[in-house]
Amino acid sequence: MKRSEQGVSLIEAMIAILLALFVMTSLGGVVFMATAQNKNQGVEMSRVTVYAQDKIETLMNLDWFGCTASTPDAGCNTTGITATAWNQGLKTGGTLDSSEGCPSSGTSVGYIDFLDSGGNQYTGADCSVVGAFAYQRQWQITDVIASGAGAPGLKRIDVIVWSKNAVNTGSAPPSAMLTTYLSE
Repeated sequence: MKRSEQGVSLIEAMIAILLALFVMTSLGGVVFMATAQNKNQGVEMSRVTVYAQDKIETLMNLDWFGCTASTPDAGCNTTGITATAWNQGLKTGGTLDSSEGCPSSGTSVGYIDFLDSGGNQYTGADCSVVGAFAYQRQWQITDVIASGAGAPGLKRIDVIVWSKNAVNTGSAPPSAMLTTYLSE
């Protein structure tokens, strides 16, 4: 009995190499996209967390008595928008919905601000200065214990930040929500 001593032809070898090259290229693209998306999500999550912490620290540094009054002091506006209705300070109010854009009325007025891609807050006389923003911050202030009759007050501050410029976000943009309590 004679063994078959046939080898692989040059055409068969080239087809096998091309098929392997095609599979490797396809897998490389998938791996690259997954890596880029994970990196983007990680960077965006870090940024929205930092921006939420920054807003909490800004609100916690406000004067309790001057910024909880029915008409807060001028230094209580942390939104960057100088219109009268935007001076809310630490007054109870705000909402945490993800409505895009600058509100002209409703519960978000004075409890929302916008950041550019570098994290700089948009400022101006009204919402027309906002334009295309990269990050949106909203906060809600709740009275846990109302101050008065000699008892100290306690407020809950919730801040949520959405990234509007993240790529490949799927159904929802990256966001972070932080909560803290502030007593007088």
